[in-house]
Amino acid sequence: MLLRWDLFLFFLFLVGEICLQPRILQAENLSDDLNLDELEHQRYQKIQQKQNAQKKRNEVFGKERGVLKYLQEIEIEMAALQLELKSHLNNIEIQKKKKKRIEQELLELRDRHLNYQKQAAKRITSIYKMGYRSRLNNQHQIVRLLMTSEGLVDLFTKYQYANLIVKSDQQLMANLISQQEAIKSTYIQLQKQVSTIETTTEAIKTKQKNLSVRKQRRKKLLDDYRTQRSTYDQVIKELRQAVIELEEALGILSTDTLMVKADRIRGIGIHDQGQLNWPIKGKIVKNQNPFDRGTTIRPITNKIGPSKVRSIAGGIVGKVIDSVVGYGNTVLILHGNAYTSVYTHLSTVDVKIGNVVTANQVLGQVGESGSLIGEVLYFELWHNYVPLDTAQWLER
Repeated sequence: MLLRWDLFLFFLFLVGEICLQPRILQAENLSDDLNLDELEHQRYQKIQQKQNAQKKRNEVFGKERGVLKYLQEIEIEMAALQLELKSHLNNIEIQKKKKKRIEQELLELRDRHLNYQKQAAKRITSIYKMGYRSRLNNQHQIVRLLMTSEGLVDLFTKYQYANLIVKSDQQLMANLISQQEAIKSTYIQLQKQVSTIETTTEAIKTKQKNLSVRKQRRKKLLDDYRTQRSTYDQVIKELRQAVIELEEALGILSTDTLMVKADRIRGIGIHDQGQLNWPIKGKIVKNQNPFDRGTTIRPITNKIGPSKVRSIAGGIVGKVIDSVVGYGNTVLILHGNAYTSVYTHLSTVDVKIGNVVTANQVLGQVGESGSLIGEVLYFELWHNYVPLDTAQWLER
């Protein structure tokens, strides 16, 4: 009887296990589903937070055209106007030379025409004196001349002379008419050229006026930056964003092919610390951007012309950016060993992407594109996309 009771209890245990097992599994599955839902919810929240942060960031930097962005737009417009103005000035020089040539040609035509007129006047006078018809018998003088010939030989000779005279008279009149037409045509060309010069001159005046307006806008913008605190605070925000954009540009600056070529050059290594050439000669000044980690150099002014920006070492041109907000025209040089140098605020750029450069080779001219503090060069040195202390690397 005791054995049967034990079996009965064991049977109840088995039945309980069998009945409870699905519920346990269901609870575990439910717990797993809850964990997955929670993770998905957390991921969604993070995405939303990121999107909201990006939206707020865009509102801060995109609510109004920022000072640096506006400065960039003005400088791009000024550069385009200067190119157009240069083209118009070159064009008007060509047009003036053409006008001068046409005037000289017209003068020669008039002199030639005057000479033909004199010849024609003399010929008319001679004909009048000789007379084509006799006053007595209304007989043509040339016919009478031929009729007075003494034999066939004399007749033939006089006929030839008479024929030459007639042809000469005809050619003289034809030349006179031709010169008149040439003078008329050349004069029309001259008038068209004068009209073209006047149109180009007006275009030059318009471009100069537009350029002057852009310069005044740029000056006002810089004056506001230097005098108005609110504008300055806005610029500080934009400068922080400009640093981020420059670093992003540097991070995607070139292809693997250029990187491989630069590694073959190996223009900079750890042993070059404190020995690299300066990109320009000048005085180190405070960075316009408090978030910059490079060096700003104001060039030594001279009467020869703008200071030339030179590469600190051998390398390959990895990027040429026409206009970076807050930095203007920018050149990036790959030196191998994961070193990259950055040159900004250039007025002109003399190299192209992929060019191999040597140490001290001219990259362009220092300028004030994107600059709020005048003509300067802002320079950075990077290693593995991390900015270095440039003062520790340049020659001391």
